[in-house]
Order: sequence, then structure tokens, then C-alpha cells
Amino acid sequence: MNNCPVCLREDGFRSERVSEPDVFEIHCPLCGTYRIDGTTAATNLGSFEPRYQLSGIIRNRFVRGEKVQLHSAVLENIFSSVNIPDDPFGKIDLLLEHIALREPRIDNYAHFDPNLDFPLLYAQDYNEFLFYSKHAGELGYIEKMNLLFRLSLEGWRRLAELKERKRISSQAFVAMWFDNSLDLAWKEGFEPALTQTGFKPIRIDLQEHNEKICDRIIAEVRKSGLLVADFTGQRGGVYFEAGFAMGLGIPVIWTCREDHIKELHFDTRQYNHICWNSPEDLHRRLVNRIEATIPRVTSGHERSG
Repeated sequence: MNNCPVCLREDGFRSERVSEPDVFEIHCPLCGTYRIDGTTAATNLGSFEPRYQLSGIIRNRFVRGEKVQLHSAVLENIFSSVNIPDDPFGKIDLLLEHIALREPRIDNYAHFDPNLDFPLLYAQDYNEFLFYSKHAGELGYIEKMNLLFRLSLEGWRRLAELKERKRISSQAFVAMWFDNSLDLAWKEGFEPALTQTGFKPIRIDLQEHNEKICDRIIAEVRKSGLLVADFTGQRGGVYFEAGFAMGLGIPVIWTCREDHIKELHFDTRQYNHICWNSPEDLHRRLVNRIEATIPRVTSGHERSG
């Protein structure tokens, strides 16, 4: 490949074939690092959505530790897994988030290169990035020295408001083993406990959809205000979904049936799991944990980002 299949950039672009047949890892200054198969790379990626928006999705996931793998099934649904701001205020808010992500110290400046960083704001080019940074300064959200940005106190206040808005949602995603042995745990434990505490529980295998399931999972986790991760059965997907939610700042409650608790991976043993022995025990303890640690929500709240 001579250029990035997504943004078509040649400068600074490189690719390497990975172990899977016909799969390449792409390193692009605009899009970040992602993987794509040869067949998909040969298609017109701009036919799915504007290239700059696809570039923005890949770059935003990359800076948050995700490495997107592009193939035809993903491309058809990838835009449903993220809320792209459709107004200047949403993109200014996104700039604030990236400043804090790049330089979390309140007194330090973060360097941005508008020529390379405009995909972070789903912008079309350098000039659009400068437009948002200019008006973020006029709103009093950021302090600038050329291409060095830092949040003002008002910017930190705005960022706190955004985090609170994202956190409060009536949807609770339950990551668990889809095995018949846990049917009662769902019907008499997870589902009624979440409903009782004001949440709308969602389990991905019970949802009707035509999308690739991993894209649907990502989309639903992003929209949730709480994730309950049950490690009974030690399913790899539960570990992924819990980690993904934590990366988004979504509260996670950890649970496991007591006969599986010793099998927990050492990386998650540090978290305070609800160790339950029956659906009734799970229901009681989950209600108590939610009421002790998670603010009660109403059905009118929606997750914005």
C-alpha cells in the first residue's frame, strides 16, 4: 500500500502485514493505528460515509487505547457505535476532552498540531480545527500559547459537567455468560435488581439486531450509565466489556457466582466483586451495591457521548 486506505494520506504512512492472512496494520499520522484486510482496503471507503468522519472514528478510538479492525461488516455499522458531534459546541467539548486526555495536569499545556490532529474533532481539515480552538478560547474554556492549549478553570468546570452528563443514563449493560445455567440469575437477580434501582437492563443476546454483534456491544456500552460484569464462566468478552466501560468512565459493578470466584484473572481480583450463591442472594446484594455506590437515575436521562 502506498497510502492510507481511509484518509489517502501518503506522508508518514506505513503498513505492515500481520500474522492473519491478508490483514495489514496501518500506521497513519491522521487516523492513528488500525488494521484492515486487503479486500476492504481495495474498496472505496468513502462510499460508506465521508472519509474524514471515518478517520475521526478510528483516531478517537486509537487515542483511547482501541485498535479498530476494518472489514466490510464493521464498515456498515461502525458509525452506529459512536455519536459524532453535529454542531460546533459538541466539537468544542470534544477538544476540551482531548486537552485533558493529552495533559491531565491542570497547570501544564498540551501541544496540538492542527495539520495532524483535526480528525480528533471529526473536522474536515486544519482550518476547521483552528475555528473550534479559536472559539473555545473566546468562550473562556481554554488558554492558548500558539499551538499549546490548556484548560482554564471554566474549561475544567465544563469538562466536569460533560462527564456527569455521560455518566447519568438509565441504561445498564449486563455483561455475562449466555448459558442456560444463568437464566434464573438473569430473571430473578440481575434484571429485577436493576429495574428496582431505576435502570433499564440490557443483555445483548436478547436484543433484536442485524449488526455484527461486537459493534452492537460497543454501541450499547457507550450509551450506558452502568455496566454490571459477571465473571461466572470466565468469558473473555466480559473482561473486554468491563475494561471498555472503565475506559469510558462508566461505573462497573463486578459480580461472580461463588463457585467460580477462584478462577478470576489476577488483573481483576483487586476489584470488590459481589460473590453470590443464588439468584435471590444476587438480587439483594446487587440492589445494596447500586444504592450504596451509584446515584439513582430516571428513565428520562440519556447518555450523550
